[in-house]
Amino acid sequence: MAGLVLGAVLIAACSSGGSDSGSPDEPTVDLNQIQVLGSHNSYHLQPREEIFTVLEGLSKELAESIEYSHVPLDEQFTEHGVRQIEIDVFADPEGGLYADQAANPVVDLPEASGIPELDEPGFKVLHTQDFDYATNCLTLTICLEEVEAWSSANPDHVPVMVMIEGKQETIEEAAGELGDGVEIPDLGFTEPVRFTPELFDDLDAEITSVIPEEMIITPDDVRGDHDTLEEAVLEDGWPSLDDSRGKIMFALVNTGDERDVYLEGHASLEGRVMFTSSEPGEPDAAFLRLDDPIEEGEQIMELVEAGYLIRTRSDTPTADARNNDTTRRDAALASGAQFVSTDYEVPDSMFGTGYVVSIPGGTPARCNPVNAPADCTPEAIAEPSG
Repeated sequence: MAGLVLGAVLIAACSSGGSDSGSPDEPTVDLNQIQVLGSHNSYHLQPREEIFTVLEGLSKELAESIEYSHVPLDEQFTEHGVRQIEIDVFADPEGGLYADQAANPVVDLPEASGIPELDEPGFKVLHTQDFDYATNCLTLTICLEEVEAWSSANPDHVPVMVMIEGKQETIEEAAGELGDGVEIPDLGFTEPVRFTPELFDDLDAEITSVIPEEMIITPDDVRGDHDTLEEAVLEDGWPSLDDSRGKIMFALVNTGDERDVYLEGHASLEGRVMFTSSEPGEPDAAFLRLDDPIEEGEQIMELVEAGYLIRTRSDTPTADARNNDTTRRDAALASGAQFVSTDYEVPDSMFGTGYVVSIPGGTPARCNPVNAPADCTPEAIAEPSG
């Protein structure tokens, strides 16, 4: 890794540093030379009290990790300056797979949701099937319609990154990852559909059915004539911020089998809509996830300098907010990661600590503390409408 990073830094140092669309009187800032606030599981609402109480009895760790709610997406954009969101999607090609919620009868709630949108084919948005299903937008289409409406109403906005995680875990697999020996009784939970190349084709198509292609920054746009996407970002850099205003980027969160499936036949993301969470040295490497800014802070800085886009996390689910521990938050902001993701774009009120994450300076974006050009100013990157 160290050799790859050093080589990337040397390549970036000799490169042109991206497109140049600024006027002689204004600094040219590329879209990877800013830092913005992101929200984690941006759609998520805490489960209703009856279900949450049962979860607490099964696993305190599980219950605490999902004890948070986000405001609607347009409010995140407008009121809190969020410019990166994260959406979890479950494939439902036939429709109706998530229309029933198996945990409900345990607390004397109806199993059938009665929600027409859940009977339709398409990708459904929720955190965990059957019990942690409350959401601000029920389907990917509904979420993206909100993004498109806000973007069209604010055409000069800093580009928005929409991160999508393809979910396919069973309840048993999800429980096993907790590591505290929790056993969830078998209530006939829904078994998710596993992602295939064809389902990822459908996912790309659902995105472009809502967001016009001219509003999307795609891997093809960034790669240009280069052989690989990584070569493009390390040698030529990213488009300028001015050329990217009003546009939307998409990235696949998954780093395991799902990423490999998405890349089948698209090694450098040719024809794909989403960037991928990759690793240096891979043909698709342009966007990377390093979620621990304390342990990985130095590495994040090196990768930002090299030319990659990085997402990191400013807090682990609810723990930092409960203790008002800002160590991780401060490390995330200092790391230069372009996307600093939090569950607390709104100050905590549940735990009484007031924990919150915001971009220093109070704007939707700031000049990146690691790689911004010396002449970058808040005025150069400000959103004119804001």
